[in-house]
Amino acid sequence: MADNVKDPVCGMEIRPEDAVATEEHAGRTFHFCSPACHASFVKDPHRYSHPAEEHGHEGHGGH
Repeated sequence: MADNVKDPVCGMEIRPEDAVATEEHAGRTFHFCSPACHASFVKDPHRYSHPAEEHGHEGHGGH
């Protein structure tokens, strides 16, 4: 079993095998807790794909 990963949009910790969606960007794989988080990432991947930048919960209401 893999360690938990953080959804780059909302910051929620999830198990990779429980991710609703995954996306490859800039040589990395990102995991998402909800379709809304995945859609937000796809619209602007650069905003969410830099680990040095922390992002708060975007309020997508799917949790």
